[in-house]
Amino acid sequence: MSTQAKSVYACGALAFSLLSMCLLQPSISPAAKSLDQEGLTGAVIETMESEGTEGTVQTEQTTDDAEETFFEEVTDAVLAESEEVTILTPEPSEPSEPSEPSEESFSAGMATVLNEGEKARTDAEMISKLETGDEYFSAGMATAMNEGAQARAAVVRVVPNVDTVMNIRAEASEEAPVVGKFYRGCVGEQVEAADGWIKVQSGAVTGWVSAEYVKTGDEADQMIAELNPVVVTVNADTLNVRREAGTEADVLAVASGGQTFMAGEVGDEWVRIFYTPDVTGYVAAEFVTMENKAGTAVDMETVNALQAEADKKEAERKAQEKKKQIALTTGSPMVASVDDATLLAAVCQYEAGSNYDGCLAVANVVLNRVRSGGYPNSIAEVIYAPGQFGSVRSGALNRYLNGGISGSARQAANDALAGANNIGGYLHFCSGRVANVNSFSSYTVVGGNYFYTR
Repeated sequence: MSTQAKSVYACGALAFSLLSMCLLQPSISPAAKSLDQEGLTGAVIETMESEGTEGTVQTEQTTDDAEETFFEEVTDAVLAESEEVTILTPEPSEPSEPSEPSEESFSAGMATVLNEGEKARTDAEMISKLETGDEYFSAGMATAMNEGAQARAAVVRVVPNVDTVMNIRAEASEEAPVVGKFYRGCVGEQVEAADGWIKVQSGAVTGWVSAEYVKTGDEADQMIAELNPVVVTVNADTLNVRREAGTEADVLAVASGGQTFMAGEVGDEWVRIFYTPDVTGYVAAEFVTMENKAGTAVDMETVNALQAEADKKEAERKAQEKKKQIALTTGSPMVASVDDATLLAAVCQYEAGSNYDGCLAVANVVLNRVRSGGYPNSIAEVIYAPGQFGSVRSGALNRYLNGGISGSARQAANDALAGANNIGGYLHFCSGRVANVNSFSSYTVVGGNYFYTR
């Protein structure tokens, strides 16, 4: 035995027409149920009359073997005979989530844009290719890209038009503090301009430069291309920066791995670099990498640190130039009494201890003064001259005279009297604890004491 139930599906606006034409107000049966087909929902009502309406009847037919569902087109006559009619209304739709980009979305137009790379960001013709449609970016993306290209095109590049370096100042004034150094060949971007000054941003430095001494825009680009600066990057952990090109040249400073410098002359073995705005030096080419690119400004903290190190090395170099290595020589002997020889040995003992070389040097200072003509002409008078030897003022000399003079001090005094000399003609000496080599025109160091001339 089979049963047959009929339901009529009518879509959207037709469903509302049916309701408006109902002769009786329909009521929802307790057995009413919701149906969903193609985004429509409905409820089953018991009876309904209509005129001139077409729809689709869904017929469910059950047999002993199977259940079948089929659809057939019907007219108003079928609707009139139906015991159950389903009124369908559109189901409110929720906003759909944006779909993820698919491989298909990368069309030929997209590929063209990607392949043209950097040109696509600044080339107005390429931007015009970003049309709305499946083959190109959306209109929103095209607008964003176009605005980005315009923003990049609006960037004004700035380069210093000077021989070496110019100052970047905190304010638009010659009196403002210097915040960085802008080397020839470095590049910055213009932030703003006012009254003959330009505010630039270059590397970690932002500040003002005189518009008179820079080039901007197309002139800046042309200058960058002409200069084609070489930037040197140190590859070794540390690298000596030398005064001249050669391993025997003085070391001005020590650069650290990763530091970069602007290059001057570039040779096969040595490269001249600008270590600071005022100091150039040479580094071995095998320990650096060189690139043709524009550098950026250097902040004053870095400049001052580099300058301090360079100043220290320069002071050391100058000190070494003043320092003399004096060979032991033998000159004319000096006749002295036993008392003078003992007095000389006692002074040596106090000033240099038991160090033979130190004692010989002190003895020769005394003898040089005796011979100089600018001091008294005897050993005793030179030693006891006011303010000359600390051992006299402190009374220590008498203690040594009464005992405690070492054999090394006595030997050094006798050898000096015999003509042995290891300090040349120096007339002055002081302890290394108080020596100021910057005030010496030349000096030598023996036994911890500095022997010098002013």
